[in-house]
Amino acid sequence: MNEPVRNPFDAILEAFRQIVREEITARDTTPKELLTAKELANRLKLPLSWVYEQSRQGNIPTHRLGRYIRFDFQEVLTQKKN
Repeated sequence: MNEPVRNPFDAILEAFRQIVREEITARDTTPKELLTAKELANRLKLPLSWVYEQSRQGNIPTHRLGRYIRFDFQEVLTQKKN
């Protein structure tokens, strides 16, 4: 019989919806725990001076909150491997 007329943009719209769904699912929505320099040094079992020096040199990712610096442990581990 007669097939319903399909809008030619339906396939594009559905592909776009799927991409958006995948991106939303891929986002990590868990809050990150930011560590102080001392906490990071303890977890890495390295001297506190090493953490400050690496931060100053830009060798490890550092988050600045005003005059304070904090570190995301997973970011630091990822950066060290590279």
